[in-house]
Amino acid sequence: MKKLFLSMMVLCLAMVAKAQNELSVATLQHGDAVSVFTGATALVTAHEASVDGDVIALSAGTFNATTITKSVAIYGAGFEESSETHTAVTKINGQLYLGAEGGETLTGVYLEGLFFNSHVTKNVSLENFEMKTCYVNGTVTIGTSSNVLLKNCVITGKIDGAKQVATNCLIENCWVGGDINTFDASSSVKINHCIACSFVGPYLCQNSIFPYYWVGAYYDRAVFANTEGATAYNCIFRNFDYNNQDKNTFIGCFAVDIKEMFTDAQNATYSATRTFEIKQPETWIGTDGKQIGIREGWSKVPRTPVVKDLQLNVEGNTLKVNYDADVR
Repeated sequence: MKKLFLSMMVLCLAMVAKAQNELSVATLQHGDAVSVFTGATALVTAHEASVDGDVIALSAGTFNATTITKSVAIYGAGFEESSETHTAVTKINGQLYLGAEGGETLTGVYLEGLFFNSHVTKNVSLENFEMKTCYVNGTVTIGTSSNVLLKNCVITGKIDGAKQVATNCLIENCWVGGDINTFDASSSVKINHCIACSFVGPYLCQNSIFPYYWVGAYYDRAVFANTEGATAYNCIFRNFDYNNQDKNTFIGCFAVDIKEMFTDAQNATYSATRTFEIKQPETWIGTDGKQIGIREGWSKVPRTPVVKDLQLNVEGNTLKVNYDADVR
């Protein structure tokens, strides 16, 4: 309830701020205490004032990146603007770091509804890290970690394991433009209901689409290039006959021409308007009985409520705000 209250208040403040020079607004909730920060450095100052367990909510607008060193949850207004879903864009400008170099393991960081115009990089080991409904225009570095969840995200670069061990790393309902092949081979990494557009390592892959295929002299350099020990259940590939088939396991998989995968007859390139509907949803079924690809469970909408019927009234030195809100 406190998170819900905070989110509603942030959206109200954001709308008020937009009417007053379009300030970016961050609110920090610690217990029952709420602090408000404005301007491009609002995230930085809110994080500096926070302690483990606090919640930071950001309005639409642009915020300078910072180094996250505390177990905080950060919520934004979304990564794409849409009048249909009532989402706006909370942009993080610059590279976001998880943990200070040389620091201890960072636990319990939660990110949702944010657009990163650069990389998200870890400096320390991560535990119980979650990133949902975010757009990263760059690389997400995970490295040594346990219990990591990336869900409903667009990541234009790679998901980098930094040749380190990740335990219980789940990548789900994500579109990933770069490689996912640099975790230590002993890692437990699962890719589920994703579109992964480049090389993938020896991980468990389910219900996903892998459109990458090297057209050239080395036909084995496709999705599982130089990979041994990958297992793919109910996935779609452009071609897996040459995909180190004797060194990896394919169960219930499909080989489909790139132009025949999606109803719009395009390749797998991401755009805000694409729905990634597959051509044969009744045939290309995953291990969970749902269609292969990102559509089942995919959402760009963060959990911040929709604020409606906002009314502002000034009485002397007091600004009164009245509103209704619907939970999403």
